[in-house]
Amino acid sequence: MDRIVVKIADYRIASGSSILTTYGLGSCLAVVLYDPEIRTGGMGHIMLPNGNRIRESGNPKKFADLCIRDMLRELEDNGCKTDRMVAKIAGGAKMFELQYKEKLGIGERNRDAVLAELAKRRIPLMAEDTGGNYGRTVEFYTENGHMLIKSLRHATKVT
Repeated sequence: MDRIVVKIADYRIASGSSILTTYGLGSCLAVVLYDPEIRTGGMGHIMLPNGNRIRESGNPKKFADLCIRDMLRELEDNGCKTDRMVAKIAGGAKMFELQYKEKLGIGERNRDAVLAELAKRRIPLMAEDTGGNYGRTVEFYTENGHMLIKSLRHATKVT
């Protein structure tokens, strides 16, 4: 199996018997889009909710809305169909208590932005492991659609 590392503010596409992996999710969110019929998927490592103020020199892959948009385009270019896709997400933790009290932390805002994008595109969310105050590492297996979520403080989960 090929292991493909998805770095922060990036996404990768894979198929067959590949493993998409991202490390060190805190408030960031891993979003997986997957077409089970052709066993092709993508994983994004999202830092921020939206890119409505992005400048030309900015990286669109760090924003939930723009990363999902671009990842979907590339998945479709690789034979995926949006109406067959499913999604899984992990991360979005509240890693630090800030002195001022935010109504929603960045992790929650990332989660909400991803859910809004998925709803807009009618992509069902099949699994979620978000929130809490701990980091996660995520592995996604394109061969069978399983997502493995690892944490130092919690048991490993398979979705």
